Amino acid sequence: MQVLKPKSVDDVFASSVPALVTVAMELGENHARAIVVILLSEVVDFFNASNTMNGSQVAMTTDLIIEEYPYFKIDDLKLAFRNAMKGRYGEIYNRLDGSVIMRWLKQYNQERCTKADIASYNEHKKHIEEEKTGLFYDDYRKQLKEQASLGNTEAQEALRRSDEVLHFMKKKSLEKQKKQLEEYERKLASKGI
Repeated sequence: MQVLKPKSVDDVFASSVPALVTVAMELGENHARAIVVILLSEVVDFFNASNTMNGSQVAMTTDLIIEEYPYFKIDDLKLAFRNAMKGRYGEIYNRLDGSVIMRWLKQYNQERCTKADIASYNEHKKHIEEEKTGLFYDDYRKQLKEQASLGNTEAQEALRRSDEVLHFMKKKSLEKQKKQLEEYERKLASKGI
C-alpha cells in the first residue's frame, strides 16, 4: 500500500485505482476488506494512542467504511488517512477508534464532494463555451461543399448523406403540412363554409 501517495483530491480523481465496490465485485469482498484493514493498521501504528483500536474494532470499522463509502477509491482512503496523520482533521486526544475514523472520512468526503462539484461546474462551463463556438448546420454544410468541390471524397459522401436527410425531412414536413391543410378543409366543409 505504500505506492499509493495521492497528495490531493485531484490526484485521486485522476488515478486509475479502483473504488472499493469495484474491488469487492471483481476480487471479492474479503479482498476489499483486506485493503481497508491494511490502511487502518497503518493509521493505528502511526498514532501512539493509549486508547486505540483492537482487532474486532478494526474489523467493524472496516465494514462500516465499505458500507458507507463504497465509491471511495483506495486512494481516497490513503489520502484521508494521511491528512488525519498530518492533523488536518483535528487532534485525537489519545483516543483512536471507529468514531474518530468515521468522522475523518466524513470531513474528507465533504472536501471530496466540494472538489467534485467545482470540477463538474467547470466542465459544464467549458461545454457551454464550446457550444457557443460550435458550427451551425448551415456552416457545416458550407464547409462540406467547399471540401467536396476540392475533391475530398469523405466530404462528398457526408454531403450526399446530408442531402438525403434534408430531402427526407423536407418530404416529411410537406406531408405534415398537407395533412393539416386537408384537416382544415374538412373542418370548413363540415361547417358549410
